Amino acid sequence: MSDISETLKLNADEKYKKFSEKLIPDTKYPILGVRLPVIKDMAKSLSIADALAFTRTPHVFYEEYMLHGLLINRLNAENALPALENFLPFIDNWAICDSVAMSLKKLAKDKETLLLRIEKWLRSDKTYTVRFAIVLLLAHFITDEYVEHANALVLCVRSDEYYINMAISWYLSFALIKQYDVTVKILERRSLPKFIQNKTVSKARESFRLSQDKKDYL
Repeated sequence: MSDISETLKLNADEKYKKFSEKLIPDTKYPILGVRLPVIKDMAKSLSIADALAFTRTPHVFYEEYMLHGLLINRLNAENALPALENFLPFIDNWAICDSVAMSLKKLAKDKETLLLRIEKWLRSDKTYTVRFAIVLLLAHFITDEYVEHANALVLCVRSDEYYINMAISWYLSFALIKQYDVTVKILERRSLPKFIQNKTVSKARESFRLSQDKKDYL
């Protein structure tokens, strides 16, 4: 797997490294400065055998963990969920958390199985495990069939952690955009923590996908 790490190093950009270090201050992993599209292309081009092998090797750099997470979507169902469970404790920043959660389209096809895991992860005491579960709901469950259940799961989360509360606000703003009539009732109750209520409204009002009359109402 040293070839993969070397490829990442060859694509490192010093200016982008400095930018990323400011953008992702919460990670303990050293950053090389490889742009996300490059990492996504690598995730698509690796063979399944190499992808599985890479997810079973130790890493050093932020970009290696990002690639690891994105490769999970390449694995079959038998390997993907165990690989994801093993990966979650290594997520220590919002960028890997959100990018990987948004990418898991293959796993999200079996929504009932994934929901069981999400419900467990939402009870975790790890900030980024909880955020990961919320972003999975945002990315894959704001649908006619699942939105009410997904909303209820998110509303059960109570935390003082900034990155969790930002994820809740992000989720609810997306739910307003995609399932307005169901979700606006939550805002009307004014029962959310003030930070989440205000952030949800401000994020929703920034969207081009919400009509002006709905923005005005919010």
